Amino acid sequence: MKMHLPEGFKLPAMPQIARECLVYLYNPNADTGVLSKSLARDIGISASILKLANSSQFLLGKGAPTSDLNTAILRIGHDSLRQLMILHALEETFVFKDSMFFDFKSFTKHCSFVSLLCTDFAKKISPDSIADIQMAGLMHDVGLAIMGSLFHENLTMMVKFCFENKIDFAAAESQLGLESHSKLGARALATWEIPDRVKLIVSLHDSRKSEDRKDLEAETAKLLDILILSDILAHSYGFGFKEYKRDTRIELSMLKRMGLTADDVKEIVKSALETEAALHSS
Repeated sequence: MKMHLPEGFKLPAMPQIARECLVYLYNPNADTGVLSKSLARDIGISASILKLANSSQFLLGKGAPTSDLNTAILRIGHDSLRQLMILHALEETFVFKDSMFFDFKSFTKHCSFVSLLCTDFAKKISPDSIADIQMAGLMHDVGLAIMGSLFHENLTMMVKFCFENKIDFAAAESQLGLESHSKLGARALATWEIPDRVKLIVSLHDSRKSEDRKDLEAETAKLLDILILSDILAHSYGFGFKEYKRDTRIELSMLKRMGLTADDVKEIVKSALETEAALHSS
Protein backbone atom coordinates (compact mmCIF):
# COMPACT_ATOMS: atom_id res chain seq x y z
CA MET A 1 0.00 0.00 0.00
CA LYS A 2 1.84 3.07 -1.24
CA MET A 3 0.66 6.61 -1.67
CA HIS A 4 3.30 9.08 -2.75
CA LEU A 5 2.75 11.84 -5.27
CA PRO A 6 5.16 11.65 -8.20
CA GLU A 7 7.80 14.34 -8.50
CA GLY A 8 6.45 17.32 -10.42
CA PHE A 9 2.82 16.59 -9.50
CA LYS A 10 0.60 19.60 -9.96
CA LEU A 11 -2.88 20.36 -8.76
CA PRO A 12 -5.36 21.53 -11.38
CA ALA A 13 -5.09 25.28 -11.82
CA MET A 14 -6.93 27.32 -9.23
CA PRO A 15 -10.18 28.68 -10.71
CA GLN A 16 -9.33 31.98 -12.40
CA ILE A 17 -11.85 34.07 -10.52
CA ALA A 18 -10.52 32.83 -7.16
CA ARG A 19 -6.88 33.35 -8.19
CA GLU A 20 -7.55 36.92 -9.35
CA CYS A 21 -9.41 37.73 -6.16
CA LEU A 22 -6.72 36.30 -3.86
CA VAL A 23 -4.05 38.35 -5.64
CA TYR A 24 -6.07 41.49 -4.93
CA LEU A 25 -6.71 40.45 -1.34
CA TYR A 26 -3.02 40.09 -0.58
CA ASN A 27 -2.73 43.78 -1.37
CA PRO A 28 -3.84 45.84 1.68
CA ASN A 29 -4.73 48.69 -0.68
CA ALA A 30 -6.86 46.51 -2.99
CA ASP A 31 -9.45 48.48 -4.95
CA THR A 32 -12.87 47.12 -3.97
CA GLY A 33 -14.35 48.45 -7.21
CA VAL A 34 -11.93 46.34 -9.25
CA LEU A 35 -12.70 43.34 -7.05
CA SER A 36 -16.44 43.69 -7.50
CA LYS A 37 -16.13 43.92 -11.30
CA SER A 38 -14.06 40.76 -11.37
CA LEU A 39 -16.36 38.84 -9.04
CA ALA A 40 -19.48 39.96 -10.90
CA ARG A 41 -18.45 37.61 -13.73
CA ASP A 42 -19.39 34.64 -11.55
CA ILE A 43 -23.09 34.57 -10.65
CA GLY A 44 -22.67 31.88 -8.01
CA ILE A 45 -19.90 33.65 -6.12
CA SER A 46 -21.71 36.99 -6.37
CA ALA A 47 -24.84 35.42 -4.90
CA SER A 48 -22.82 33.93 -2.01
CA ILE A 49 -21.25 37.31 -1.21
CA LEU A 50 -24.60 39.10 -1.24
CA LYS A 51 -26.19 36.37 0.88
CA LEU A 52 -23.44 36.69 3.48
CA ALA A 53 -23.57 40.49 3.46
CA ASN A 54 -27.31 40.38 4.06
CA SER A 55 -27.13 37.80 6.84
CA SER A 56 -28.03 38.88 10.36
CA GLN A 57 -24.39 38.89 11.50
CA PHE A 58 -23.22 41.37 8.86
CA LEU A 59 -26.42 43.34 8.36
CA LEU A 60 -26.99 44.25 12.00
CA GLY A 61 -26.57 47.99 12.45
CA LYS A 62 -25.46 48.55 8.86
CA GLY A 63 -28.66 49.61 7.16
CA ALA A 64 -30.89 47.81 4.69
CA PRO A 65 -30.08 44.67 2.68
CA THR A 66 -28.06 45.41 -0.44
CA SER A 67 -27.97 44.08 -3.98
CA ASP A 68 -24.81 46.04 -4.78
CA LEU A 69 -21.74 43.78 -4.90
CA ASN A 70 -19.30 46.57 -4.04
CA THR A 71 -21.29 47.46 -0.91
CA ALA A 72 -21.50 43.78 0.01
CA ILE A 73 -17.71 43.32 -0.25
CA LEU A 74 -17.10 46.34 1.95
CA ARG A 75 -19.61 45.03 4.47
CA ILE A 76 -18.22 41.51 4.86
CA GLY A 77 -14.56 42.58 4.66
CA HIS A 78 -11.52 40.99 3.05
CA ASP A 79 -11.18 38.15 5.56
CA SER A 80 -14.66 36.77 4.84
CA LEU A 81 -14.19 37.29 1.10
CA ARG A 82 -10.89 35.37 1.17
CA GLN A 83 -12.70 32.59 3.04
CA LEU A 84 -15.34 32.34 0.31
CA MET A 85 -12.77 32.39 -2.48
CA ILE A 86 -10.61 29.57 -1.13
CA LEU A 87 -13.63 27.42 -0.31
CA HIS A 88 -14.76 27.99 -3.89
CA ALA A 89 -11.35 26.91 -5.18
CA LEU A 90 -11.44 23.73 -3.08
CA GLU A 91 -14.96 22.85 -4.17
CA GLU A 92 -14.13 23.41 -7.85
CA THR A 93 -10.89 21.42 -7.71
CA PHE A 94 -11.65 18.24 -5.79
CA VAL A 95 -14.22 15.59 -6.62
CA PHE A 96 -14.17 12.26 -4.83
CA LYS A 97 -16.43 9.56 -3.51
CA ASP A 98 -17.30 9.68 0.16
CA SER A 99 -15.34 7.18 2.23
CA MET A 100 -17.01 5.92 5.39
CA PHE A 101 -16.82 8.82 7.84
CA PHE A 102 -14.81 11.03 5.46
CA ASP A 103 -16.93 13.03 3.03
CA PHE A 104 -16.37 16.22 1.09
CA LYS A 105 -19.04 18.26 2.86
CA SER A 106 -17.51 17.47 6.25
CA PHE A 107 -14.07 18.21 4.82
CA THR A 108 -14.97 21.73 3.65
CA LYS A 109 -16.94 22.49 6.80
CA HIS A 110 -14.00 21.40 8.96
CA CYS A 111 -11.50 23.48 6.97
CA SER A 112 -13.83 26.47 7.05
CA PHE A 113 -14.24 26.38 10.82
CA VAL A 114 -10.52 25.84 11.44
CA SER A 115 -9.83 28.88 9.27
CA LEU A 116 -12.38 31.03 11.10
CA LEU A 117 -10.74 30.15 14.42
CA CYS A 118 -7.28 30.82 12.96
CA THR A 119 -8.39 34.23 11.74
CA ASP A 120 -9.87 35.25 15.09
CA PHE A 121 -6.85 34.01 17.06
CA ALA A 122 -4.54 35.89 14.69
CA LYS A 123 -6.52 39.10 15.14
CA LYS A 124 -5.73 38.85 18.84
CA ILE A 125 -2.11 37.66 18.85
CA SER A 126 -0.71 37.95 15.31
CA PRO A 127 -2.61 40.66 13.39
CA ASP A 128 0.05 41.13 10.71
CA SER A 129 -0.25 37.50 9.59
CA ILE A 130 -4.00 37.06 9.23
CA ALA A 131 -3.96 36.33 5.50
CA ASP A 132 -1.34 33.58 5.82
CA ILE A 133 -2.90 31.77 8.77
CA GLN A 134 -6.39 32.04 7.29
CA MET A 135 -5.15 30.36 4.11
CA ALA A 136 -3.30 27.71 6.14
CA GLY A 137 -6.48 26.94 8.07
CA LEU A 138 -8.50 26.51 4.89
CA MET A 139 -5.86 24.40 3.17
CA HIS A 140 -4.34 22.41 6.05
CA ASP A 141 -6.13 19.19 5.05
CA VAL A 142 -5.82 19.54 1.27
CA GLY A 143 -3.72 16.37 1.40
CA LEU A 144 -6.82 14.43 2.46
CA ALA A 145 -8.73 15.82 -0.52
CA ILE A 146 -5.89 14.74 -2.82
CA MET A 147 -5.98 11.27 -1.29
CA GLY A 148 -9.73 11.13 -1.88
CA SER A 149 -9.33 12.25 -5.48
CA LEU A 150 -6.30 10.19 -6.57
CA PHE A 151 -5.98 7.36 -4.05
CA HIS A 152 -9.59 6.61 -3.11
CA GLU A 153 -9.01 2.93 -2.28
CA ASN A 154 -6.08 3.79 -0.06
CA LEU A 155 -8.05 6.52 1.69
CA THR A 156 -10.87 4.05 2.32
CA MET A 157 -8.39 1.57 3.81
CA MET A 158 -6.79 4.27 5.96
CA VAL A 159 -10.14 5.51 7.24
CA LYS A 160 -11.12 1.94 8.12
CA PHE A 161 -7.77 1.52 9.91
CA CYS A 162 -8.45 4.70 11.92
CA PHE A 163 -11.92 3.51 12.83
CA GLU A 164 -10.85 0.00 13.89
CA ASN A 165 -7.84 1.16 15.90
CA LYS A 166 -9.33 4.38 17.28
CA ILE A 167 -6.41 6.48 16.06
CA ASP A 168 -6.14 9.69 14.06
CA PHE A 169 -5.09 10.20 10.44
CA ALA A 170 -1.50 11.11 11.27
CA ALA A 171 -0.98 7.96 13.36
CA ALA A 172 -2.59 5.77 10.70
CA GLU A 173 -0.41 7.24 7.95
CA SER A 174 2.70 6.56 10.00
CA GLN A 175 1.75 2.98 10.83
CA LEU A 176 0.70 2.19 7.24
CA GLY A 177 3.81 3.75 5.71
CA LEU A 178 1.93 6.44 3.78
CA GLU A 179 3.12 9.90 2.93
CA SER A 180 1.41 12.13 5.48
CA HIS A 181 -1.49 14.19 4.20
CA SER A 182 0.16 17.28 5.71
CA LYS A 183 3.37 16.81 3.69
CA LEU A 184 1.44 15.71 0.61
CA GLY A 185 -0.82 18.76 0.73
CA ALA A 186 2.05 21.20 1.22
CA ARG A 187 3.89 19.77 -1.81
CA ALA A 188 0.81 19.95 -4.02
CA LEU A 189 0.01 23.54 -3.01
CA ALA A 190 3.12 24.72 -4.85
CA THR A 191 0.93 24.59 -7.96
CA TRP A 192 -1.28 27.33 -6.55
CA GLU A 193 1.60 29.69 -5.79
CA ILE A 194 0.72 29.68 -2.12
CA PRO A 195 3.18 31.64 0.07
CA ASP A 196 6.03 29.51 1.39
CA ARG A 197 5.15 30.20 5.02
CA VAL A 198 1.64 28.87 4.46
CA LYS A 199 2.98 25.66 2.90
CA LEU A 200 5.43 25.22 5.78
CA ILE A 201 2.70 25.58 8.40
CA VAL A 202 0.47 23.13 6.51
CA SER A 203 3.32 20.61 6.32
CA LEU A 204 3.80 20.71 10.11
CA HIS A 205 0.25 20.98 11.39
CA ASP A 206 0.09 17.34 12.56
CA SER A 207 3.59 17.27 14.04
CA ARG A 208 4.15 17.45 17.78
CA LYS A 209 7.91 16.86 17.57
CA SER A 210 9.94 19.66 19.13
CA GLU A 211 12.74 19.16 16.58
CA ASP A 212 10.34 20.12 13.78
CA ARG A 213 9.92 23.55 15.37
CA LYS A 214 13.47 24.36 16.40
CA ASP A 215 14.43 26.25 13.22
CA LEU A 216 11.13 28.10 12.78
CA GLU A 217 11.05 31.88 12.98
CA ALA A 218 9.16 33.12 16.04
CA GLU A 219 6.19 34.38 14.03
CA THR A 220 5.92 31.15 12.03
CA ALA A 221 6.01 29.10 15.25
CA LYS A 222 3.21 31.27 16.62
CA LEU A 223 1.12 30.67 13.50
CA LEU A 224 1.73 26.93 13.74
CA ASP A 225 0.43 26.99 17.32
CA ILE A 226 -2.66 28.87 16.11
CA LEU A 227 -3.34 26.23 13.44
CA ILE A 228 -2.80 23.29 15.79
CA LEU A 229 -5.06 24.82 18.46
CA SER A 230 -7.76 25.68 15.90
CA ASP A 231 -7.69 22.15 14.47
CA ILE A 232 -8.11 20.63 17.93
CA LEU A 233 -10.98 22.98 18.77
CA ALA A 234 -12.76 22.29 15.48
CA HIS A 235 -12.83 18.57 16.24
CA SER A 236 -13.88 19.12 19.84
CA TYR A 237 -16.84 21.27 18.73
CA GLY A 238 -18.05 18.72 16.19
CA PHE A 239 -16.51 20.19 13.05
CA GLY A 240 -14.77 16.99 12.08
CA PHE A 241 -15.75 13.72 10.45
CA LYS A 242 -18.41 11.16 11.40
CA GLU A 243 -17.19 8.61 13.95
CA TYR A 244 -13.64 10.02 13.70
CA LYS A 245 -11.87 10.02 17.05
CA ARG A 246 -8.78 12.05 17.91
CA ASP A 247 -7.23 13.59 20.97
CA THR A 248 -8.82 16.99 21.61
CA ARG A 249 -7.04 17.85 24.83
CA ILE A 250 -5.46 21.30 24.87
CA GLU A 251 -2.17 21.69 26.67
CA LEU A 252 -2.11 24.62 29.07
CA SER A 253 1.52 25.17 28.13
CA MET A 254 0.40 25.94 24.58
CA LEU A 255 -2.12 28.55 25.75
CA LYS A 256 0.51 30.08 28.01
CA ARG A 257 3.01 30.18 25.12
CA MET A 258 0.39 31.92 22.98
CA GLY A 259 -0.58 34.37 25.72
CA LEU A 260 -4.19 33.14 25.78
CA THR A 261 -6.60 32.45 28.62
CA ALA A 262 -9.48 29.99 28.68
CA ASP A 263 -11.86 32.96 28.42
CA ASP A 264 -10.04 34.17 25.30
CA VAL A 265 -10.57 30.77 23.70
CA LYS A 266 -14.28 30.70 24.60
CA GLU A 267 -14.79 34.17 23.15
CA ILE A 268 -13.05 33.29 19.90
CA VAL A 269 -14.96 30.01 19.52
CA LYS A 270 -18.24 31.91 20.03
CA SER A 271 -17.30 34.41 17.31
CA ALA A 272 -16.29 31.64 14.90
CA LEU A 273 -19.53 29.76 15.49
CA GLU A 274 -21.54 32.88 14.65
CA THR A 275 -19.60 33.47 11.44
CA GLU A 276 -19.86 29.79 10.47
CA ALA A 277 -23.62 29.96 10.87
CA ALA A 278 -23.76 33.02 8.61
CA LEU A 279 -21.50 31.42 5.95
CA HIS A 280 -23.57 28.24 5.76
CA SER A 281 -27.06 29.49 6.45
CA SER A 282 -29.70 28.02 4.21
